[in-house]
Amino acid sequence: MAPLVANYYLTYRCNARCHFCDIWSLEPGKEADFATIQQNLESLKRLGVRYVDFTGGEPLLRADIGQIYQEAKRLGFYTSMTTNTILYPQKAKEIQGLVDFLNFSLDGPDAESHDQSRGVRIFENLVESVAIAKELGEQPVLNHTVTAQNYHRIDQVATLGKQVGARVWLNPAFTAHSNYNNKKNPTPDMVAAIQASAKQHRHVGYNQAALAFIEAGGNDRQKPRCKAVDVVIAISPDNQLLLPCYHFAQTGIPIEGRLEELYRSNPTVESYRRSQGKLSVCEGCTVWCYLIPSFFQGLDKYWWLNQVSYVKEFLARKQFLQHV
Repeated sequence: MAPLVANYYLTYRCNARCHFCDIWSLEPGKEADFATIQQNLESLKRLGVRYVDFTGGEPLLRADIGQIYQEAKRLGFYTSMTTNTILYPQKAKEIQGLVDFLNFSLDGPDAESHDQSRGVRIFENLVESVAIAKELGEQPVLNHTVTAQNYHRIDQVATLGKQVGARVWLNPAFTAHSNYNNKKNPTPDMVAAIQASAKQHRHVGYNQAALAFIEAGGNDRQKPRCKAVDVVIAISPDNQLLLPCYHFAQTGIPIEGRLEELYRSNPTVESYRRSQGKLSVCEGCTVWCYLIPSFFQGLDKYWWLNQVSYVKEFLARKQFLQHV
């Protein structure tokens, strides 16, 4: 079976200082040039990947970001981007029409809460970015990371989304780095707040499978649900294939123009494929950016809830666009 998604980390650089993420504190290191990225995209196409999420760090920090997206679209990929919007006003026209799923990160319904969470003053920039995107014919989604610090204000976030004319997508924060703490883990109260808000506000959505998986305690090593190696190819800024995933990478294999060979027949990749979801770091994992693609494999309640979520979101976005 072909992998579904490539999580392509273009840079570890970030111009925000979010309290729930530590990528901004990492050593940026070397970043692959455009020719290398182009070669990898061609390999991903031959491997059967359909969707590429260009991420980071802050992807808009790449000077060649427009060129990268143009190449991805030329090859026929669905593309996505999640940006903190600091650079979006300057870069908007460069990526216009090239991002199928454009997400703006939002941590609170007002400047005080959002800027405190992001570690920089960018709330007004976010609101301006929504307006710019809509003027350019884009339909940005406000990607709201739900934590123990902000879950009680989800309804206010929903109100903000309605005011600026954007859908809101709720993503519960997950534990994946050493500087995370248990207070940011999804709790029963957070789960209930997410469900209640989406039920009350038609322009608010979330992935039902991910939330149900969180409620069940996350990945069970004895009965692993994660298929990270099978369904996701994770590439680092310095051109390494990360295994088994970015968040809990145990190793990185230099790609050096051999992405297809590595993914299909490399012994190390095969070893991680056999052990996906079974490693000690996999116990209780709730990293939805790898689990949600995993839910497309295997017929169980998570497969079903995942399908329902995508259908509902497709219909909801279509209806939302008719009324904005």
